Amino acid sequence: MDLRDVTMWLTLAEERNITKTAARLFISQPALTKRITKTEAEFGVALLIREHAGIRFTAAGQRLVAHCTVLQNDYQNLQADLHDTAQGLRGTLNLGVTEIFAHYQLPQLLKAFQAQYPQVLINVQTARSRDVYALLQNQSVPVAILREGYAWADHRQLLQTESLCLANAAPVQLSDLPNTPQVRYRTDPYFTSQIDRWWHERFTTAAPERIHTSNIDTALAFVQAGLGWAILPTTSLQGFGGYQLPLTWLNGQPFTRSTWLYYSAASQKSPVVARFVDWLAKQPKR
Repeated sequence: MDLRDVTMWLTLAEERNITKTAARLFISQPALTKRITKTEAEFGVALLIREHAGIRFTAAGQRLVAHCTVLQNDYQNLQADLHDTAQGLRGTLNLGVTEIFAHYQLPQLLKAFQAQYPQVLINVQTARSRDVYALLQNQSVPVAILREGYAWADHRQLLQTESLCLANAAPVQLSDLPNTPQVRYRTDPYFTSQIDRWWHERFTTAAPERIHTSNIDTALAFVQAGLGWAILPTTSLQGFGGYQLPLTWLNGQPFTRSTWLYYSAASQKSPVVARFVDWLAKQPKR
């Protein structure tokens, strides 16, 4: 295998399709198939299973992709190390970022970072926090920005703490919530448990859920349309014209949610990652 093969296998892992992978790599399907067969012959094991809807990796294929991720990161670290000279930092920064942070905060952060380090290439993968955490665990990304609630044993630093608010199209009393429809949205299990804990501190009946949706932006649109209330982070309420009330626990402590930068000690071998982590640490906390 060489670096072209590493790129090929990582692209196959992303696309899960021979035709799309060949198109992305600007090679013919027969040429791609030949390279796949060559790798399988080199290691003496089947790596892919071709199915009607695309391809599926065998257990050995999944391990190969994991090793390819490490090889790609090591190569990018090598490039960054050799180019980290007086001419400026160069290399690739791979980030995994929770969707809401990527939508509302990340653009301005990256704009400021790139103004200082314009020669750094940035690749961003967005997903829900638990999926970003999985990317970090399997070393698909060396750095992740995600919500609290994950038992990460390595390095992390706090980026922001924000209030959780009751949002509704019109003013509403907390005491009226058991009789007022709620809009729920899919989020990570930890935050869901926190919302449920807040509710059960105050009420003995279940929340009157009317609508479930897959993401926070759609939930906010439903709230604005008067379809119900929701508990939302202040980040998502920028420009919201309805009623919002910062929430507290019964002991008077604010109901908040934190966002963290997670990374490993090993990832600090990359000059780009090390510089990004150090740069973020110097940014004002929100």
